[in-house]
Amino acid sequence: MSKRLRILALVVAMVVLALALGNLGAHSGRRAALRNYVAELKGKGERLTYAELEIARLTNSSDSHAVVANTALLIKGGPVTPGLVEVRSYVAPGRALVAWQQPSPISGKSNTWEELDAQMQASDSAFQEVRDALKTPSADAGPYTNMFVGRRVNFVAIRIVAQWLTAAAENDLHRGRLEAALQKIEALAGLSNMERDEPTLVAQMIRVAVAGLGLAVTWEALQAPGWSDPHLDRLQKAWERVDMAGALERGFEGARASGYELFTRTRHLNGPQVGRLLAGTSPPSSTPAYINVANSFRDYIYIPLYKLTSLDQDELFYLRNMQEGLTALRQAKAHRPWAETRQRLNQVNSNVTAMAGSPQRVRYLFSTICIPNYLKACDTGMNNETERQMALAAIALKRFQLRHGELPATLEGLVPDFLPALPYDYMAARPLRYARKADGTYLLYSVGRDGQDDGGDPQPAPGLSNGIWSGRDAVWPRPAAAAGGQSRPSTH
Repeated sequence: MSKRLRILALVVAMVVLALALGNLGAHSGRRAALRNYVAELKGKGERLTYAELEIARLTNSSDSHAVVANTALLIKGGPVTPGLVEVRSYVAPGRALVAWQQPSPISGKSNTWEELDAQMQASDSAFQEVRDALKTPSADAGPYTNMFVGRRVNFVAIRIVAQWLTAAAENDLHRGRLEAALQKIEALAGLSNMERDEPTLVAQMIRVAVAGLGLAVTWEALQAPGWSDPHLDRLQKAWERVDMAGALERGFEGARASGYELFTRTRHLNGPQVGRLLAGTSPPSSTPAYINVANSFRDYIYIPLYKLTSLDQDELFYLRNMQEGLTALRQAKAHRPWAETRQRLNQVNSNVTAMAGSPQRVRYLFSTICIPNYLKACDTGMNNETERQMALAAIALKRFQLRHGELPATLEGLVPDFLPALPYDYMAARPLRYARKADGTYLLYSVGRDGQDDGGDPQPAPGLSNGIWSGRDAVWPRPAAAAGGQSRPSTH
């Protein structure tokens, strides 16, 4: 090690030591504050540990995980990449192309529907197995004892199967095979309901992503003629079982538990053990000297002093901000406007950002690592939950029209024969907006994340591309003209 590096390490060590000695007197006060806050959370019924979240974990559920992972290996590749099949592609404000009406399954490519159909037929037996398994999707990944080791769920397999089910449904819609397409969409809904009780944020966000894909395919399916009421009733029931708001709460509870257990484990580990926990592995012998110096400083100086002076303060900051995020999310579930919830979530992000950008960040080692981006995850999840409500409304509207020959004057006309309750707009904390038009179509929309009703205006703000959540309001889109001709008949 060079003389300059040794001097630098000594200076930094002296600074940290001075800071530590200056804070030893407040250590007991911080420990008491942490204990009191933990007791307060437990008194409110908050589940802080992974064991508490796993009390109801299933042990004998159908193992749809294994079937999904096996299907990802068995499906046959070919000239068409299913992940490139675009569904509900926006071409104008409030207007989207119907993918199954297009001349090619992949925009801008020479792939043919015949090629895609051949690929789907080659993997039909694998699809049948996964469809059967996803009729009763596993609620969780089964008992688990060490949350810090190993991957709980094969997320890559879930993504692959979701993409293939999407492409297969589009292929069936293109060929007019409505029953086959419905089975694929039911499987997508089942896949988005797998892991519903899994207390990890990544598992729940995978669910949100799969649901988003499945809801886009559902919009595509509703543009096809020939649906019967029994078909649409099945489609509606498939999506009634999915709950994205609950997914977010479960995921963030699990994220909090993982952080809480990380703090607990750190109290019983020495500096090098905590360093390895942070790094994942110990550095190889060939590591450059300056990295070894940094690791040694971290393991033998910084972490011991952090544990001595700042661990309680860090954990208290962590728990308070995680609780604030969960409270905000529960506020939305309790039917408060999303704009209010976003304001509270944004405050959590601001708290973490301000701390991470200040000289005090050395005191908050784990908070900077463990507090997730609430706002981004919750925006995505609640967007998809609101879209699910719109999809349920659109299905019910089609069913009403089949039975009565016209659309209802208001959404209240759907209850209770077609829906158990009015479809809900989480953005406004009130039912979705709806208007029947003179030309036999309808306008269905959410007021969007700003909570302001702009009359169903899908125009995006300057600089934003077209999309359901880019407009002033989030409008259930109308089909754009198919390539080379007009869009097929639709009631929307």
